[in-house]
Amino acid sequence: MAVTQDGTHKFGIEYSPITIDAKTYIAEALSFNKTASRVDIDDSNGEPVGSTIIPGRIEGSATIQLEGTDTAPAVGDSFNLASGEYTGDYIIQDVSETQSQGDYSKVSINFYKQLN
Repeated sequence: MAVTQDGTHKFGIEYSPITIDAKTYIAEALSFNKTASRVDIDDSNGEPVGSTIIPGRIEGSATIQLEGTDTAPAVGDSFNLASGEYTGDYIIQDVSETQSQGDYSKVSINFYKQLN
């Protein structure tokens, strides 16, 4: 059974579509995680006297649609989000195996925000 689109709006979310290495993909799901590390401060007896939080990288994951004969993005490819809270450049660090059903194909990716 072929996938049929009715209208001009492709299924996606706020940051969709995204362009990775000059190819445009529709993002079905996109989530972000603001990481951090906790550092405990101990006194001379080893008793905790305080803690501090050190912000880490912004990391994320997405499920993206592959159109026709498109191939999945590769580890190390980058993309830019130009609006919203998570504006910036991101680098792909993991790519799953492509999942297909009929004419519909998708792949999951993990990424992190580029520091500079």
